[in-house]
Amino acid sequence: MRVDMLKGSPVKAVLRFSLPLMLGNVFQLFYNIADSIVVGRFVSSSALAAVGAVGPVNSLLVGFAFGLTSGFAIPVAESYGAGDIPRVKRCFGNALFLSLTLSAVLTAVALSLSRPLLRLIDTPESILEDANTYAVILYCSIVFMMLYNMMSAMLRALGDSRSPLLFLILSSLVNVALDLFFVLVLHWTIAGVAVASAIGNGVSVLLCAVLIWRAHPELHIQKSDLIPDRTVCRALLSMGLPMALQLSVTAVGSMILQSAVNRFGEYAVAAVTAGSRAENIVNVTMSALGVALSTFTAQNRGAKQYGRILYSVRRIFLLDLALSAAASLFLWFCGRSVCAVFITDSAAQILPFAETYLRTLACFYWALAVLFVFRNFLQGLGYGYTSVLAGTAELVGRVLVAFVLAGRFGFPAVCLAGPMAWMLADVPLLIIYFIKRRSLVDLSCRTPTQKII
Repeated sequence: MRVDMLKGSPVKAVLRFSLPLMLGNVFQLFYNIADSIVVGRFVSSSALAAVGAVGPVNSLLVGFAFGLTSGFAIPVAESYGAGDIPRVKRCFGNALFLSLTLSAVLTAVALSLSRPLLRLIDTPESILEDANTYAVILYCSIVFMMLYNMMSAMLRALGDSRSPLLFLILSSLVNVALDLFFVLVLHWTIAGVAVASAIGNGVSVLLCAVLIWRAHPELHIQKSDLIPDRTVCRALLSMGLPMALQLSVTAVGSMILQSAVNRFGEYAVAAVTAGSRAENIVNVTMSALGVALSTFTAQNRGAKQYGRILYSVRRIFLLDLALSAAASLFLWFCGRSVCAVFITDSAAQILPFAETYLRTLACFYWALAVLFVFRNFLQGLGYGYTSVLAGTAELVGRVLVAFVLAGRFGFPAVCLAGPMAWMLADVPLLIIYFIKRRSLVDLSCRTPTQKII
């Protein structure tokens, strides 16, 4: 079922579109959470730390893939809003070609650099082998991850956010069932968890392909649509690459930060791993609203409905601020209890680290709300370079903490890395927003009056 982004209340359209995204994010997290619970409870806390050590390296690749394919969706959403279906098909065909090509390159690079990168970020020797095993298996499924992200982004660009949710639910159930089977029955330990995740990703791809073939004729392509078109590829990459670089730069910052965390030992690594799972749970609503706002903005830009764009960003920002306040309260008072779900042994040593981490983040969640709203809004307008600026600012924040503050103030300083990154990224985004807002106001005044609500 599609959401009409071009008519009716902008806020209602964004909320209707974002609800499946929120639930989808939950089930995407369910992949990681299921892995963490199975590993932490049925293998060991050392294995949980190994999964956490892979996180920043994996985020580098996943972030690049997700950013790239999300960027591909912006020209599609704009073309769809303008009613140009032939261009929608050309964009999808070229996006498929680029996704397959880049996934092959990413797989080769990831497999060759897996162990060196883990050593580079000072992964403890006690968990290095488990971490590398987990990483190698996941990297072999990069093509599934790339294709699912690309296909689901295309569906969202057409206003269909519900179908990717249903596919994530099904693939998550497959993942959990296989987690338990591989670990408890076959005793594959950490390798079984990685294989289960890879198979789950493959199931998601298959389901997306079937739906596109049966229900979305706008995405039915011919062989000619798969042939790289310089103009189309340039349009796709002009949006995709900046978003990919932004998330990759952020991931590099996370790798640097992980290196700082690793220096505090296995307990700190396990604590931040568990804390990150709790953090991701409360991020789903703000993240989903940001993605929905990006699609809404792109479609209405294609339809030249600038008043709707201005109205939506103001209202969604206020809503995100309220959600950030609720998230802060949850992390402060309930974060320790959530982390305890992932830990069975050494809890007395791990949970104090986790509580310090989450309570520090809770004080700065307003900055994350600003980041989610204005980064996605500017991307929807077609200003891809803003993602690179924000990502670079995030990197500076994390590097500053990892190399300057952590050595002097210890683990509490490490916990400030995320907030520092958010606040520095907010600065260029807000400056660009207020500059570009003036042009939107002028454009809205030049176009015929449109009913917003």
